[in-house]
Amino acid sequence: MDNIVFIDTEVDVKSKKILAVGGINGSGLTLHSRSITELLNFIKNKKYVCGHNIIHHDLPYVEKAINQNLTGMNAIDTLFLSPLLFPTKPYHALLKDDKLQTDELNNPLNDATKAKDLFYDEISAFHDMDDDLKQIYYALLADKKEFESFFDFVGYSILGDDIFSLINKRFAESICQEVDLEKLVLQTPIELAYCLALINTNSRYSITPPWVIKNYPEVERVMFLLRNNPCLEGCGYCNKALDAKDGLKKYFGFDSYRTYGGKALQEQAVNAAINNKSILAVFPTGGGKSITFQVPALMSGESVKGLTVVISPLQSLMKDQVDNLESSNITEAVTINGLLDPIERAKSFERVESGSASILYISPESLRSRSIERLLLGRNIVRFVIDEAHCFSSWGQDFRVDYLYIGEFIKSLQEKKNLENGIPVSCFTATAKQNVIQDIKDYFLEKLSLRLETFSSKASRTNLSYKVIPKEDEEDKYDTLRNLIDGKNCPTIIYVSRTRSLSNCPKIIG
Repeated sequence: MDNIVFIDTEVDVKSKKILAVGGINGSGLTLHSRSITELLNFIKNKKYVCGHNIIHHDLPYVEKAINQNLTGMNAIDTLFLSPLLFPTKPYHALLKDDKLQTDELNNPLNDATKAKDLFYDEISAFHDMDDDLKQIYYALLADKKEFESFFDFVGYSILGDDIFSLINKRFAESICQEVDLEKLVLQTPIELAYCLALINTNSRYSITPPWVIKNYPEVERVMFLLRNNPCLEGCGYCNKALDAKDGLKKYFGFDSYRTYGGKALQEQAVNAAINNKSILAVFPTGGGKSITFQVPALMSGESVKGLTVVISPLQSLMKDQVDNLESSNITEAVTINGLLDPIERAKSFERVESGSASILYISPESLRSRSIERLLLGRNIVRFVIDEAHCFSSWGQDFRVDYLYIGEFIKSLQEKKNLENGIPVSCFTATAKQNVIQDIKDYFLEKLSLRLETFSSKASRTNLSYKVIPKEDEEDKYDTLRNLIDGKNCPTIIYVSRTRSLSNCPKIIG
């Protein structure tokens, strides 16, 4: 190990100048200095130089300080290797996103030592990996600057098997068999490798690190194509993992979806969401709106580690939704709202960041929060769900101005994440007149170029009936009311036109 040295730099945030450098070689010899010259002498004659984020951070700052390129430097970066070799949550003990866990703040020698420990653990993880996975990673990454020196250091080369056959064999039941692997291998090899590493964990709660999403935004599209884009032909993976009825049975224990007037609108809406369409569902209160978006959300949470964002106007409704899911032993939903104390809020943020939540309930006002925006930028957002969607329309009695910001927020988020395809939306409401429905559809077409597929049940409620009983005077009215109550052994709600009428009710029904 005498041919490798591990380094780290401390850089001033404002001036961008190196304040201190640290290093340790394979024999344990250390350096902690403010001199760039001493660092250059320390790494001189070494075949490899290693660090955490060394390729895009440490080496560029060193080159800028000495005003020359460090040509011929074989750089090994533990940052890029970590998602491949430690993809399972909670990852490696030393990792904290794109930083290293250290006990000392701004100590480059300490960070270099941590990078050394991490690197040797990465070598062990690579050697413990099965041969197929090693060959897949080598075929995808051996000629990439972030990885080539690592393969050279460990002395690994491919045995000659076809990369497409290797991937199809290794991930036969884990990815769509109709995906265009040749295109992914040629155009997005690094993103493909990171996706396969995450899929290989078979872990419900492991996610792509936020720094990978930021630096390789195509990783979300690649994961979508591999695991969340049902093929027309129907392969072994899609038929099992992306089946609406299987999802309903798995998460809620039901064998079939609810029908409305004999029409399977709920199942149709779920299938549309699974097929990544944007929808507008007009279903009655208590008619299964929640399950219609929860099933696809839980399925994509498992398949692509995705997060579904549910926007709801009522904080109490958010809590009820989360509580109802927990009563079904589903713990993947959290809410962030003003009713949470600081500790509860911090826990909700942590669950979203860590990947243990696949459904997030927030209010439309929360979209103006920078902390919410940063939170969502770090996750793979697979869908926005807008509950009480009639609040979009000025024709609706519950019109809310903050709903009109939703489209702008989604558009901004898509731009900041450099998404090629837009994030689909699902809108839900219990009752909406035709002009309100049209307002909702026009809004998303104008703001996000999304055409909402509509699933609408009849406005009439088959479980309700109405009857008018004319009465001549108040006494006759109250007698009839009491007879009606006595004839029904069940909870009863009485509506009155004036509050003063309530004073007589206890006497009548008591």
